[in-house]
Amino acid sequence: MRVLVTGGAGRLGINVCKGFLDDGFQVRVFDLDTPRNREGIRRLDDKAEILWGDITKPDSVRKAIEKVDAVVHMAGILPPLADENPELCAKVNVGGTKILVDLIKEKGGHIPLVFTSSVAVFGPTPSVNEPLSADKHIPHPKDTYGQTKLRAENLIKESGIDYLILRLTAIMYFDFEVSDLKRMFTIPLDNRVEFCHPDDLSTAILHAIKNFNAIKGNTLVISGGPDQRMSYRDMVGNIMGVMRLPLPPTDKFTKEPYYLDWYDTTKSQELLKYQQKTFADYLVDYAKGLTSRYSTLFLPFMRYLVSPVFGKLVVQFMRAS
Repeated sequence: MRVLVTGGAGRLGINVCKGFLDDGFQVRVFDLDTPRNREGIRRLDDKAEILWGDITKPDSVRKAIEKVDAVVHMAGILPPLADENPELCAKVNVGGTKILVDLIKEKGGHIPLVFTSSVAVFGPTPSVNEPLSADKHIPHPKDTYGQTKLRAENLIKESGIDYLILRLTAIMYFDFEVSDLKRMFTIPLDNRVEFCHPDDLSTAILHAIKNFNAIKGNTLVISGGPDQRMSYRDMVGNIMGVMRLPLPPTDKFTKEPYYLDWYDTTKSQELLKYQQKTFADYLVDYAKGLTSRYSTLFLPFMRYLVSPVFGKLVVQFMRAS
């Protein structure tokens, strides 16, 4: 079975592609030809078919869906770029999705489509007193990213094609980038968050394709479950704690509510059986990732020299980046 993964050279996309390959699928990666994406696909060890193209170009997408048995649509513009360039965000997240959907309709509408949406569609929910559910809570996105994801969801639902929509929670990666540091301070420390390991997100997508016929037509929230609920303060504090760095000053974080929250994943877990790893597992993996990326001496250097002497300066530098 050949599965097309749009946006498959991104950080989560690569993880998803590896999951499909390990399970015996043939994988076609469709993404922009950039130095970063070319570096990312090296992790696939030449086991996947790579097709460079642009989700906003119909001829490019038409080539991508030739002779595929299923599509995982992950291509999209993410924050902070989504808010910095709303026109590009709409062109890719909505326009690109429409192109893909229209071409699937041309082929009869029965190529299974799994669309990775986002919990951003719910918008900020500080006054909600129960875990959010796709079946019970009406989306009210406030940012460009959430608005475009909801528009894409709606055009998929109205298209008549076979689909499954997965609203993914925010993803914590093992290799922080400048964009991650910028986003760190855009979430209030007291905001509710629910962690989900990147491997579990990938497992949910894999199982969505494997069980598509039984669960198509659903909109499911993908997150870590009740045991992975915490405050953003606890999440950031523990991640910084891997290097024994202090939590940045409270006044550096916004007070504006963010779109993250706690979720009712009873239905998605029952259908997809993906919740296997914990935040504690992530912290171990994050430490291993730092060691792999830098050296075996990096963490001891940070924990016993940099943090005690320069810890406060480091977090101030992070805020300025």
